[in-house]
Amino acid sequence: MKKIFAAIAVLSVMLTACGNTSQDNSEENIPTVTEAEQTEDITESVEETENLTETEDIQEVTENIPKNIDPLANLSEKKRVIIDTDTGGDDAMALMLAAKNPNMTIEGVTVAAGNVDLEQASLNALASLEAAGSDAPVYKGADSSFAGEKRETFSVYGTDGMGDCDLVHPQGVCQEMPAVDFILETVKNNPDEIEIVALGPVTNIALAIQQDPETMSHVKKIWSMGSAGLGAGNATPVSEFNVYKDAEAYDIMLKSGIDITIVGLDLCEQEEVIFSEQQLKDMKNGTPVQQFASDAMSKLLSFRLETQGNNDVIICDALAMAHVIWSDISAETMTCSASCVTDDCEAYGEVIFYRSDMVYDSMPELGEPNVTLVTKQNVADIYERINALYAT
Repeated sequence: MKKIFAAIAVLSVMLTACGNTSQDNSEENIPTVTEAEQTEDITESVEETENLTETEDIQEVTENIPKNIDPLANLSEKKRVIIDTDTGGDDAMALMLAAKNPNMTIEGVTVAAGNVDLEQASLNALASLEAAGSDAPVYKGADSSFAGEKRETFSVYGTDGMGDCDLVHPQGVCQEMPAVDFILETVKNNPDEIEIVALGPVTNIALAIQQDPETMSHVKKIWSMGSAGLGAGNATPVSEFNVYKDAEAYDIMLKSGIDITIVGLDLCEQEEVIFSEQQLKDMKNGTPVQQFASDAMSKLLSFRLETQGNNDVIICDALAMAHVIWSDISAETMTCSASCVTDDCEAYGEVIFYRSDMVYDSMPELGEPNVTLVTKQNVADIYERINALYAT
C-alpha cells in the first residue's frame, strides 16, 4: 500500500512539473520535453521510490539482527543428537537454536512432563521446531517421574508453557513410537554416534537405561541442563527444577557410566546471559524466529518482575544448547564424582559434586569421576550470537 501512495505522489509531482514546463517553453521558445521522455522520467522516479520503500521495509525487520557477528564461527564438530525436553519457553529457544545449527542433525525430540504436562509439552516441541523450519520427529515419553510420582511445581512460562501468546498451532503430529523405544533404537543402530541433550527431567533417559543398559552405554555423550552447579537451587534452596522433578531419574543417569557434561543453574544466572526486557522487545521486532522466542519468554519476564523485581529473564536451556553448539563457550570445567539426593527430605534433588582435585577430610577416597561440570564460560556476546543464528 505504501508503494501505491508513493507512486501516486511522485506521478502528481511529475505531471505538474511537466505542465509548467510546457507553458514556460511556449513563452521562452525552449525545446519541449516529449511525452515519451516524461513517461520515462516518471517510471524511473516511481521505481526509485518503490526501491526506497522496500529498503525501509527490510530495514524494519533487520535492524534488530546483530551486526558483525558470524553465528557460524566456532561451531562444534558435526553432531547427531536426540533432544530430551519438557518444552517450556527456554526449551523452545534451545530447540530453535538446534534447528538453525547447520552442524547439528536432530535425530528426534523426546518429550517428558515437566514445565507443563506431557501433551502440552509435545505440542510445544512441534510448534517450536516448525517455527524454525525443522521437521524433526517428536516422540512422547514419560508423563510422571521414574517412581510414578508427581512433585508439584508451577510453570513460570504460563499455562501453555509458551508465554500464553497463542503460539502453539503445530501442523505436524507426534510419532507413534514411544520416546524410550526411539532412544534405544536410535542408539542401537548408531552406536557411539548419538549425543543426548537433556533439557528437562531425565525420566525418559533413566527408563531407557533401566530397560537396556548395554545399548545406553553406547550413547556418545549426554549434555545436561541440570543441578544448581556450584550455586543455589530454584525449586528449593538446594535443588534445581529439572532434577527436583525427578531426582531418582537423575541419580540413575549419573550412575550409568555414560560421559556426562553438566551446565548448572549457577551459569544461567550470570549477568552476561540474562536477557533484559529491552532485548526481548528488540527480538519481538526481529525475524519470525526471534519474535517466537520473545513471546515464549514473556510470562517468565512478568514472573521475575512480580516476584523478584527483576526486569529480565534467564535462558537456561538455550544457554545449555549454546554450550553444545559453539566450541568456545565452555571456558573451564572440572571433573567430579557426583551423586543426587533421592531421600524424601529437604535436600531432595540436590546434586553433590565431589571435586576430583580435592581431598575431603571425611572421604579420603572418592569414586571415579562420573561428570564434567562447566564452571566458567565465554558469554560476553551470547545475546548477539543467539539472535544472529536465529536470523539465518
